Formats: sequence, structure tokens, C-alpha cells
Amino acid sequence: MISKKTDKRYVMTDQKITETFLALLDTVGYQKISVSAIVKKARINRSTFYEHFLDKEDLMAQVQTRLITKIVEGLPEVTVLKLDDHELIDSRINLLIHRIYDHKEAIKLFLSDKSDGLFTARFSVFSEQFLIDGNIVQAIDLPDVYVFSIFQGMILNLIKIWIERDFIETPEEFAKIISRISPKTMRLLMD
Repeated sequence: MISKKTDKRYVMTDQKITETFLALLDTVGYQKISVSAIVKKARINRSTFYEHFLDKEDLMAQVQTRLITKIVEGLPEVTVLKLDDHELIDSRINLLIHRIYDHKEAIKLFLSDKSDGLFTARFSVFSEQFLIDGNIVQAIDLPDVYVFSIFQGMILNLIKIWIERDFIETPEEFAKIISRISPKTMRLLMD
């Protein structure tokens, strides 16, 4: 028996709802979107929407989480023991920045005032997990909350500035900027 979530029609409808939602998000903004507007524009029944999502908040959370997962999934693993492996660090940062660039329009939209304002918080969950999994948090003699704040603030703000500047630097140039800052900051805090 085919799982509902892998059924071709289910996947296509899910994609249609998501694309409709993103189009509405870009044109009218999150606050003005309703489930009624989504189903009308997607030309689906209301019950079909609810087979896929609980409400518009669930839809936004799932769309953002899927995007973040695409960006961070399969990145080379970096641990506290590998912070001196410049090739590994550069490879992870390069891949991360290229993936962000590949999804720049969606990320730009999620960071804009048209969104729900929760993209940064959702992205932070993934970055916290990276710091925990790599034993980086444990290696820094500061309360965890400050370690998370330092790295999330630094990386996310640099990415936001890059977006605001309309990606003036190529992904390669921007990855080099991150590569010069991030590992050095981690090592500095561990001393």
C-alpha cells in the first residue's frame, strides 16, 4: 500500500498548496493570507487543504522547516576536534552558502516583513543542534544560551546583510568571508 505522503497526487497537491501560499505571501503578506484565499487560488477544496496542513501557521512552519532542512541536510560534519581542518570547514561553509543562494528568493521572502517573523527562530534550532552535535557548546566556557546567541547572531546577521545588499558578493566570495570569521571566533572562545 502506498503511503499517502508519497502518493503522486498527494505530493502534487502539497506542492500546489505550497506554491500558492508562497505567491500569496509575496503579494499580500502573511497577515492577510487566509486558508480561504489559499484554497480559492489553488482551486482545491478546503478539506483537501486540511488533509495536508492544520492551518496557515502549520503551513508556514512546514514550508520554512522543509527549506531549512534542504539547506543543512548532508553538510559535512564539523566537530570541536575538526575545527583546524580548514578544508572541511571551508567545504561546509561553501556548500551552506551555495544552498542559501540557490534558495535566495524564498529566504529573502521569509526574512522580509511579509513573513511571520519566525524564520530566524526556526533556523536557529538547526544551528543550535549543529553546535551541540559537534560538542562545540561544551568546549566553550560560557552558558549555552550565550554560545548559541554569538554564532546565530553572527552568521544570521552576515547572511541578512548579504541578502540586503542583493548578493553583491558571489557565493564563493561570501563563503570566504564566513570562513575567515566563523572558525576563528569558535577557537577564540575556546581559549
